[in-house]
Amino acid sequence: MPTEDGLCLTGIEVVSGKLTVEDELNTLASNISIRRDWAAVDYFTNYIESLHMEKQIAIGILEEQKITFAENFSMTVPLLDGGSIRI
Repeated sequence: MPTEDGLCLTGIEVVSGKLTVEDELNTLASNISIRRDWAAVDYFTNYIESLHMEKQIAIGILEEQKITFAENFSMTVPLLDGGSIRI
C-alpha cells in the first residue's frame, strides 16, 4: 500500500494467513468470467455457468497433472454447489 504522501510503499495487512488452492481457483475463475462480461463477449447471466465450466477445466488439468507424478497422493477440491470431488 502507498504511504499517505505517496512517496513509498508499506506492507499490507493480511486478512487470512492461509493461501489455498481453492481460493486461488475461485479467484481465477471469477476474474476470467468478469473480464468476459466487461469485454462484452458474454452476458452476466452466463457468469455462474462459466464459473462451473472453468472449475471443471481446472479439475481436469489437476487430474492430468496427477498422472505425471510418481508419488501417490490425493486431494479433495470443493465445488461451487457445496459438494466436493476427490482427485
